[in-house]
Amino acid sequence: MVLQRNEINEKDTWDLSTIYPTDQAWEEALKDLTEQLETVAQYEGHLLDSADNLLEITEFSLEMERQIEKLYVYAHMKNDQDTREAKYQEYYAKAMTLYSQLDQAFSFYDPEFMEISEKQYADILEAQPKLQVYQHYFDKLLQGKDHFLSQR
Repeated sequence: MVLQRNEINEKDTWDLSTIYPTDQAWEEALKDLTEQLETVAQYEGHLLDSADNLLEITEFSLEMERQIEKLYVYAHMKNDQDTREAKYQEYYAKAMTLYSQLDQAFSFYDPEFMEISEKQYADILEAQPKLQVYQHYFDKLLQGKDHFLSQR
C-alpha cells in the first residue's frame, strides 16, 4: 500500500528547511533574484572595459546561477514530494523560467569575451589576480573562438 504524503513519518521525509526555512523565504528569494536579474542589462557592452569589470560580472553571474539553482532544487524537491500539489508545480515552473531569464540576461557574456585579444587577456589576468580562479573557464571559452560568430 502506498502512503499518502501526510501519512509519512516526518523523519522519513526530506528536510528542505536547510535550503529555505519556509515557502515564504523561497518566495522572497524569487522576488529578490528577479529584481537582481533586471540589473544585468547595465553590464552589457562593458565586460572587457577593465579587469575589475570582468571579475565583477563573472562573479555576479556565478552567484546568480548558484542562487537560482538553490531556488530550483527547493521547488523541484517540493514538487517531487507530491506532484499533485499545484503550488509546487508553480514554484518549479517559476524556477525554470528564472533560469531561462538568467541565460538570456547574460547572453552577451560569451560573445563579448570572445572579442578579447591575446594581449588584453594576458593584461587582464595580470591586472586582477582574482581572475586566475576563472582562467580554466576563460581558456575553454577561447578554445572555441575560431568557431564563434561575433555579435556584429
